[in-house]
Amino acid sequence: MVGWDFSVLWAAGNAILEGHSPYGVANFFYPLPFAYFLAIFALLPQKVSLILWLALNVGLLILAFRRAFWKWLPYAPFMHLLSSGQTGFLFWSLERGIGPHYWRTPIMAALITLKPQVALILLPWHILGWLRHDRKTALRFLLATGLIWGLPLIWSPRWPIEWWNSLPSNFVLSAANTPGVFSLTKLFPALFPVALVVAVLVFVWGQFQSKEIGRAAALLASPFGLFYSTIALIGCAPARLMIPASLIAVVLSIITESFIPFIALPLIVIGYGLNTHYQGIAHRLIPARRGS
Repeated sequence: MVGWDFSVLWAAGNAILEGHSPYGVANFFYPLPFAYFLAIFALLPQKVSLILWLALNVGLLILAFRRAFWKWLPYAPFMHLLSSGQTGFLFWSLERGIGPHYWRTPIMAALITLKPQVALILLPWHILGWLRHDRKTALRFLLATGLIWGLPLIWSPRWPIEWWNSLPSNFVLSAANTPGVFSLTKLFPALFPVALVVAVLVFVWGQFQSKEIGRAAALLASPFGLFYSTIALIGCAPARLMIPASLIAVVLSIITESFIPFIALPLIVIGYGLNTHYQGIAHRLIPARRGS
């Protein structure tokens, strides 16, 4: 069904407008503050809102890549987003607002936490950098996050409990459907302890590399999300590599009935990032050697 995910989002926003809890809507798993944002779209009929939602996402793609936006249209996670009305690219776009800005950076980062599984991919590299070099920004981030999450407690003090109770309970099954190392446990359940150790090592290592590698490492290590979580990697490596890999991953996932093939996407980002890094080092060393 086209726009199925958006139908859930629209229904949650409509519940807010009608004075009901959005957690009465099946399959709505977002924190309450995000439901208030969705209420804006629920002011319009669902089909009209879906068109606006898709236009917003395409507009954000154009804003990000300008004239080269068309190169990323065939990226499998983005095509899924257009067919389902998912939210991942919106949060990816918020991350682009993180930079040397006094309040915009912590506010953008705090808004990203409204999709926690995406925040675990997009934010760790930034948070580590703030803790190491800019603790004032880290404090502003905590303050902004506390306000965004805490303000609805004034009129709905039980919303965190309702939200928590709405989340899927089978963690192991959910982890096996991720596009990272935990996806291997779908075929080999006994590998879960090994996957956990590998995930921790990859995650920690990645956060001390470039932002793109850090993001890919966080995705590989995450026990949450589905194949479309790889929308977070858009732009992290050239489209000529990511587009065919994503399409091949879709085909192989259908054949294998698992999301294991999507591991290729973060691995491509890591490989490309490391190759670029070491090529840069080599180019700096060659003139130095010639000069000596």
